[in-house]
Amino acid sequence: MKAAIYHGIRDLRIEEVPEPSPKAGEVKVRVKYCGICGSDLHEYLHGPFPQSPFGHEACGQIVEIGQGVSGFQEGDPVLAFRKGAYAEYLVLPKERVIKKPEDMSWERAAVVEPLAGAAYAIEKGGIRPDDTVLIAGCGPVGLMALLGLKAMGAEKVYMTDPSEARRKKAEELGASLVMNPLIDKIPPQVKGLSGGRGVDVAIEAVGIESTLKDCLASVRYQGKVIVQGIFTDRAAVHMLGFVTRETIMIGTNSINPSLAMTWIETKRIRPELIITQILPLEKITEGFEALAQKTKEQIKILIEP
Repeated sequence: MKAAIYHGIRDLRIEEVPEPSPKAGEVKVRVKYCGICGSDLHEYLHGPFPQSPFGHEACGQIVEIGQGVSGFQEGDPVLAFRKGAYAEYLVLPKERVIKKPEDMSWERAAVVEPLAGAAYAIEKGGIRPDDTVLIAGCGPVGLMALLGLKAMGAEKVYMTDPSEARRKKAEELGASLVMNPLIDKIPPQVKGLSGGRGVDVAIEAVGIESTLKDCLASVRYQGKVIVQGIFTDRAAVHMLGFVTRETIMIGTNSINPSLAMTWIETKRIRPELIITQILPLEKITEGFEALAQKTKEQIKILIEP
């Protein structure tokens, strides 16, 4: 089968590799789509993580069942949460798949995983519907957090991003106000919007020092900063304000698919609206390079093996 194999920074190659077979407790999925995650982009540009999740936002159809697997059968359309999905086939434990509802499009199925990351962050951060929230970053992570907050009933969600295309998408999806951090001084703006108090919660969805500082300086006394962005470089943060204002900072790095599915089914949110391009496996490098551009015209790119 064909698969995208990581050979190093900015070096992805389409190769013929042995087609896998499921062992006991596993299923084999023919991959329909695999989304390019922000963590994948970081690996492409900077090198692999110690426990690489490269290629994990997948959906497809079960084509083979391993011994002892119940509850699934060949032909079932599923969401698959396992690395290695930039390939024609993926083998994974049955616990890592969820049946795709019949009325769910493949495009929507492909972006349930990033929505599930937002669901986990929002739940772990204890965000309430009446909280005011700042989201630094209008990429997939930030936009999924916005959709989750809107599903909860949050009314005041402010966002920041230097990309005009991404700011427009945030506005389309219901952000209360979207600011350009290259022009606007974010903490004073946020303080002005909140009567000098600051937001209850700030979500860092980029992974750079400047956005983290904006978040820390924009929350109220005893406010929360939830960090979802993947940091490649060290962030130099002055801790005096963090201490004197008793800020709570939380890192999140997991998913809650059941909550994400509930949002989709009961609140009718449409996470597939962040998809801007679908490319064949042979053009996967083109997709990564597009997401690496400073202009950030693309938001979510799906790869179709």
